[in-house]
Amino acid sequence: MSPALFATLGVLIIGIIVLFVPPYIGLADNGDFFRVFSSNGMYVDQVQHTATQFGYFVKDYPIYEYFNEQHTAFFSSQSLFIQSALFLNNFFLDGIFDIRFLALLYFIFLLGAVYLLVEGITTKMKGFSGYVVALFAILIFGDTAYIAYFNSFFGEGLMLIAMLYISASLLLIYQNRYNDYWMLALFFVSSLLLITTKQQNAPVAIVIGMLGLLLLFIKKNKAFRIWTASALGAIVLTGVLMYAFIPETFVTINQYQTMTRGVILNTEEPEKDLKDMGINEQFALLKGTTYFQKYKMVETDSPFMEENFYRHFGFVPVLEFYISHPNTLLQMLNLSAEHAFTIRPLEMGNYEKSAGKPFGAKTGFFTLYSTVKHNASPSSFGMIVLFALAVILGYSRGSIQKWRLGDFRGLVRLDLVLILVGTSFAVLLTTIVGDGEADLAKHEFLFNVCFDILILMILASLTEFTWEQIAKRRAKKHV
Repeated sequence: MSPALFATLGVLIIGIIVLFVPPYIGLADNGDFFRVFSSNGMYVDQVQHTATQFGYFVKDYPIYEYFNEQHTAFFSSQSLFIQSALFLNNFFLDGIFDIRFLALLYFIFLLGAVYLLVEGITTKMKGFSGYVVALFAILIFGDTAYIAYFNSFFGEGLMLIAMLYISASLLLIYQNRYNDYWMLALFFVSSLLLITTKQQNAPVAIVIGMLGLLLLFIKKNKAFRIWTASALGAIVLTGVLMYAFIPETFVTINQYQTMTRGVILNTEEPEKDLKDMGINEQFALLKGTTYFQKYKMVETDSPFMEENFYRHFGFVPVLEFYISHPNTLLQMLNLSAEHAFTIRPLEMGNYEKSAGKPFGAKTGFFTLYSTVKHNASPSSFGMIVLFALAVILGYSRGSIQKWRLGDFRGLVRLDLVLILVGTSFAVLLTTIVGDGEADLAKHEFLFNVCFDILILMILASLTEFTWEQIAKRRAKKHV
């Protein structure tokens, strides 16, 4: 049994217990599910659903039989999986969608991603070291905090899968393990899935598109370079389109919270900051409020707000404000760092109401890694920067010589590290600039995935080094 297969079987066993053995584990709705299930032909009993929000995971959703009167603007690659799950569901159930069919599709793809990722890391590792890496992979990506997302309508489950496939494809290209054209196709499709899962992932397209340029040089074949350039161009274009076509409703929500839960959240002079941005100082009264707050000072989607508030700022003016107010930016980045290592949202429960657990109860099954990570990770932005620099320097060793020799394939692993680091910082920055500190744990989910892939790679390098030292000592004893 190869280390990759061993890791896959480990995650398989854990995932079956979490997703498909009672009591089923999932994530409660925080209010985000409506636009997803309604645009995919499902509805809920609003009274019952509201009573379970945040506290209980809901497994069954009625399917519209004749006409869906909801016209929610929602575009996401997530819908491809939901519609496929609905198709499969309809062979077994009539009129009800069991979300476990969606979890099943996600889980199958996760198993493939884990297999290829571990294969890409352990292909040339010797002895028992590959199996140690497989154990680390099970501990990290088999963690219930990750798998629970599959039993929900959150897009984070698909983001996890897509990022794992992106990383696996680059590692396999680095190892020259499989056909480069197939790995390029996997890299391309996975990148598109990731970018189109959520509009907030649009900046990631720039990171992948720019750093992916190295792939142009791993083969001298003209056809390969044409395909690679076309794929990278399509990835960047997709990111631009995702940003350009963000529904106006989402723009308004993000704008409101960018200001009230971001720009003026920690300042002692909110009136002055608002005046600097050309906004009426009286809006300082909204400091700390959210768009969805039950008792509001002002109707957040009113023409008055559009005329006097929203039209006066956007992504670029907010970014300019943070650049010109570095102390405020650092405060927000440190606040972001405090939540950056939390995989699962702490406010959402994991159990169905029928399981008899308290409202908002969370599972403790196979959550060792996510718990330790949440409690022990650095809570300042500066520590994250130092970690990123250390990782980049560590994997840069010998890169200049490889560049001079034209060994571009040998630089692909470093390129992956740069993509993971670049994506992590893009997530932190766009979260703050695009939505303030509202719902940070979920908005920074992709940061967690990138960080954990880097951790697995580092643990693999340390394991391989340790194994080599042990082998050398044994050889000396025999001599």
